[in-house]
Amino acid sequence: MGNFRSICWLLLGIVLTVGAHFLLDMRTGAARIVPRMSLSGVAGDATRLKISRDGVQTIIDKSSGAWQIVEPFSASADKIAVMKLLDAVSFSPIVDFMDDAELSRLARRRSDFGLEVPRVTIEIAGPKGEEKLGFGETTPSGDGVYVEIAGENAVFVVDANVFAAVNLSADNLRSRALFTIGADEVGAFDVRRNAGAFMRFARDGEKWRMKEPHDSPASSVKVRKFLSEVLDARVSGFVWPVGASNETEAVSVSLLAGYGLDPENAVTVTIKAADGTDRLLSLGKEAGKGFVYALAHNGGAVVTVESSFKDLVLEGIDGFMDVRLFPYEEASVASISIADGDSQFLLAKNADGSWRMDAPVAAPADCDEVSSLLSRLLAAHYSAADASGMLVSLSTNSKPVLVSREIVLGGHRLDDLRSKDVVKIEPGEVRRVVSTPSGGKPVAVVCDPVRRAWNVELSPNGGVANITAVESLLESLKPLRAEKVVTLKVGPGDLARYGLDEPTHIVAVDFVREDSVRRNILIGDKAPGGRYITIGSSDAVFVLGEIDVKRLMAPLVGD
Repeated sequence: MGNFRSICWLLLGIVLTVGAHFLLDMRTGAARIVPRMSLSGVAGDATRLKISRDGVQTIIDKSSGAWQIVEPFSASADKIAVMKLLDAVSFSPIVDFMDDAELSRLARRRSDFGLEVPRVTIEIAGPKGEEKLGFGETTPSGDGVYVEIAGENAVFVVDANVFAAVNLSADNLRSRALFTIGADEVGAFDVRRNAGAFMRFARDGEKWRMKEPHDSPASSVKVRKFLSEVLDARVSGFVWPVGASNETEAVSVSLLAGYGLDPENAVTVTIKAADGTDRLLSLGKEAGKGFVYALAHNGGAVVTVESSFKDLVLEGIDGFMDVRLFPYEEASVASISIADGDSQFLLAKNADGSWRMDAPVAAPADCDEVSSLLSRLLAAHYSAADASGMLVSLSTNSKPVLVSREIVLGGHRLDDLRSKDVVKIEPGEVRRVVSTPSGGKPVAVVCDPVRRAWNVELSPNGGVANITAVESLLESLKPLRAEKVVTLKVGPGDLARYGLDEPTHIVAVDFVREDSVRRNILIGDKAPGGRYITIGSSDAVFVLGEIDVKRLMAPLVGD
């Protein structure tokens, strides 16, 4: 009986022990449930921030639609910095916490975590309510930072990077952009140097013109580069205001003069937006090695910028003027006229973008040669003008200019502007080919239009059509491209000079279309790299390469 009673008490003790442990585990588990996922639930829609650090308050407000610093001075806020702060407190997870009960058990107080007087306090307000966060010391590992949330009975731990995102002074939160406008929004800009020299530039469609001190084309490339660098420039440091208690609400005249920012000494850039608003920036004296003072944000701040920025603005009028002889873009040039003594070359652009020669002969132009010529002309500066040069004009609105021969020719000849395509004939267009060697009798082959087969039409010795030779000849005609243009327009003397008055070989091509004119290809004397050829004794004289010469002179009839 006694043993039974002992066993019952033992079992009861075990049950009570297990129950106590169970209850303790339940309480401990309940205590470890994190009361929130992140530090702030209202930051996503925040419209006002108050940051207190080192005894100074910075207030940022978004009531006007954009973040603005309202204390300790008025200035535009850096949107990216503000967004990083709000994202940090909204999305960075809480990695650990200790509630008041646990702090009591550990005999710890909030002051032990640097939260009696937090290093940084942030008050967030918005449509969803208000919250106040205090940031204390870093954790012993250095990976986290202790945080208190007003109304929460706990000390929280978040990643140390969160503190870096919120530990911002007013200067850290100020916008460092000198201008908040894109280049496409700029309609004009002025540059005034001291109280004297004044330049004004205005957009003219896709181009730019200098309007003052005189009206002339401006280098669109240089203007675009200038605007890009000006609009991308950033503040290096802030001089005024900085939030000191003795600061004036507006910068004084004496302060401006001290920084070289008064109208008599400053260099001022005025950016005129398409919406009619002006944005001003003045540049003054040196502010230490590599920097100068600037009056930015339409007079709202004295800052420092890199001195190279002032050098850019100070570039003289010649730096912006288009000093090219022909201030055009390549795509806008539709014609080229070149006069050299009694010779005149006229080139015109076709609707498909290719070029043709209209004078001294009508023929296709060599597009690569024309493009090279155009590049040289468009890159030529006033120094390329030469009283003994060639008279050049581009398109109908270009005044003729005497340009040095070196620029126009570029080591080439004007004759090279003619296409090297002698003829361009598709095989399907050909009905008959007649091949006549010098001193020999003609041989002709004709195409059967139904069977598309080649038959011998004329041969002094009989035989059958040499299909390989015929097809090779026809293939070489689409197009027949020469190695060189010798002369653009052949005359009687040229025929004899190049052996074309009594050709070595003649290839005549008749077409399927009855109204088409026979093309006679005359092959003359040997030339370096081939033979001289022409078409019909009145076209240009070319040098045809050896391979194509062999194809044209190959026997069209075999045994």
